[in-house]
Amino acid sequence: MQNLFKLAFLTGALSAAAMAHAGGTLTLSNQTGTIVINDNSDYDEIVIPGNKTIQANIHILKGRTNDVVIRGNNRSTSILAPNGLWGESQADAKGTAGKKLSTIYADCNCTVSVSNLTSRNPEKFHILGDTDNSVMLVDNVNLYTRIAANSDVHHHHTTDGFGGGVGSSIRNSNIDTFDDSIKVYRTEMTVENVHITHNEFGAPFQFGWGGFDYAKLILKGSNTVKDNHSSYRHGVFAWVSTNETGYVRKVDYRGAFNHTVASGKNRSKLYTFGHLSNTNLTVSGATLNLFGGQCLASTGSNTEFRLTSNANITNGAYCN
Repeated sequence: MQNLFKLAFLTGALSAAAMAHAGGTLTLSNQTGTIVINDNSDYDEIVIPGNKTIQANIHILKGRTNDVVIRGNNRSTSILAPNGLWGESQADAKGTAGKKLSTIYADCNCTVSVSNLTSRNPEKFHILGDTDNSVMLVDNVNLYTRIAANSDVHHHHTTDGFGGGVGSSIRNSNIDTFDDSIKVYRTEMTVENVHITHNEFGAPFQFGWGGFDYAKLILKGSNTVKDNHSSYRHGVFAWVSTNETGYVRKVDYRGAFNHTVASGKNRSKLYTFGHLSNTNLTVSGATLNLFGGQCLASTGSNTEFRLTSNANITNGAYCN
């Protein structure tokens, strides 16, 4: 139990009676900083009340193997905003230390269910399961990044949306953030009834900032990607970098989605390889192998290679 809270960050210490409820439900009130669950005697459920903004993030760490539930009582007004409602991200936050600036971060061997809440302006990810065994099941959430009231302007492009371990899913949700919306890195990711706003910097579906051998993306229900800028660092699907000649990135991509464009904005490319300006971020001598039912084929008109990127693309028989 000693790891449940980083008490130095709390606005008030928990009483002995409150601590005695370990293994049960913790309803947040005025906590700030980092809430840590790191063993199986810690709380099983964390609740964010309606009409409440909690300036805290939540870590589910390696010592935890039992499942954890994080839920709000109202999708719109149960808010986790660790960096404040209008805070900015840290452009230089890298590695594990950077990832732990996320609203909800897990590297446990467990399943974390997140529902019925809004995440606002984290310093890194909104929701991240950082290992194959950190399964994130997300339903009915808003992942929003804004730096000022009623503003779409963003200063830093480090606020990714969602990523998780094998078998993770996000359903019935909105993602409007400023970096990659969904990380398609592992062997199964399900996206169902999700609306993604495609802003300037990120890719709605990111295939990799490096080498990941195989991933499966399953699209179900009605999913939409809405382009919302005049130019884009990445297309709807992006693979940013690998310099391993002969490397093959296999993506089993199944299901359809709607690709729309906001009024007055431009349409993005479907597939992009490499970076617009960073010569260290290219895909060189590698192959993207696309396959799976209803996947969209890469063509000369919907695909863009940046800088010196020279990837090969193979479209499966069921890619249209």
